[in-house]
Amino acid sequence: MSEYQVINAVGETLRTLIWENRDSTISDPSILGTTDERISFEPPFKLVKDTEPEQGYLSVFLYRVIENGDMKNRWLEPKNGNLLEYPPLFLNLFYLITPLTNSATNNNTLLGKTMQIFHDNGIVKGAALRGILENTDTELRLILNPISMEDMTKLWSSFMRPYHLSVSYEVKVIYIDSQRETEAERVRRKRIEYTQFAGA
Repeated sequence: MSEYQVINAVGETLRTLIWENRDSTISDPSILGTTDERISFEPPFKLVKDTEPEQGYLSVFLYRVIENGDMKNRWLEPKNGNLLEYPPLFLNLFYLITPLTNSATNNNTLLGKTMQIFHDNGIVKGAALRGILENTDTELRLILNPISMEDMTKLWSSFMRPYHLSVSYEVKVIYIDSQRETEAERVRRKRIEYTQFAGA
């Protein structure tokens, strides 16, 4: 079972993954503070005053959600008695990862470490899952998602802020259970009919 809160659970999983795998450089209070609260789900423009952040952040911003085409059009599944349950909604999530610190050097360091963590944990499962994903058999796949400079510029233009170094990651597959059900009649009797055509 997976409820609609699963999207929040993915964010919490990513935040914990980054925080628990940080090294001594990233642990510098001037970069990310002393708690994981500065790994923020807010869009980067909310964390920047004018052109610079007031304190160090890592924005892990969910900016796009699409339906997973490979998992679409699945069969209805039996539930109780004659009830059939509609298949879940399968989703891929896209995150914009943006380091926002007091220097380009710290930005590069923070981004590089985050990408290393995601590369080394390309499949997140088991004890690393958080929220309603805990104690489930879910596997999250983290995939670097290249964005052209043109599309990245358009994205930052929509923020109405100067461009900051960013990368995009795709997380798949998560699902949200449907609440729709339908009743199906049980098969009580089979009948086979055939017709013989003349001249056969």
